[in-house]
Amino acid sequence: MSSRTPQRPISQPETHALLLGGFSPNYRGDPNLVRNQSAAIPADANCSLFLVGLAPNLTTQELLAGIRDIGRVYATHINPPDPDRGHVLSAAKVVFFERAAAERFHALHTAHGFTTPSHPELAARITWNRIRSAEADAGGPRSRVLLISGPPAIADEGFLRAYLDAKMQYQLDEVRHHGVSGDGARALVEFRFGSFRCQAEAARMALMREFREVGVVCEYGRDPCDRVTV
Repeated sequence: MSSRTPQRPISQPETHALLLGGFSPNYRGDPNLVRNQSAAIPADANCSLFLVGLAPNLTTQELLAGIRDIGRVYATHINPPDPDRGHVLSAAKVVFFERAAAERFHALHTAHGFTTPSHPELAARITWNRIRSAEADAGGPRSRVLLISGPPAIADEGFLRAYLDAKMQYQLDEVRHHGVSGDGARALVEFRFGSFRCQAEAARMALMREFREVGVVCEYGRDPCDRVTV
């Protein structure tokens, strides 16, 4: 395999081609990076926001669909309505990997509220979450999106859902299929989780631990919430 210049980011089609061929696209992140999740950080380092006034039937997919060209999402959590406490709408926590992305999101939606594609009539109020979250993997490649390639029996949505259901609790944004290699030996499927924390990262660790020897390759893909670069 020819080498690539480190300064040139690899494109998504190139990543897909490498994964279908059974190769890692030269992942350079540190899988053992210790994340600072302590609340003992200044307010201007907080990457966590709280949204109030969202649709009562809000899903993870709908929440994330409203976030585009902002930055990688580190974690999400939806609080459903609680009529007994007078909360008839949903609330949500959104944590970004980087402070700059959190600031973009806050600046974009503070004045007029945050809306989702299916409920443009509901403008959620955004505040900085009082439970602070520090930056994680600043400038790095990690994301809530996994590109999973390997034998078609394993790199299969049905198999992977059943496997993950038995291993962990998670929310899915979307699953995308990227085809099978010409010889039919490998398939590539993209799992977009609701969070990186305890979801995409845990799924990647489990899959690589149990299926590496049969040719499974599991790498981080581009978060559709991330900034669009040209």
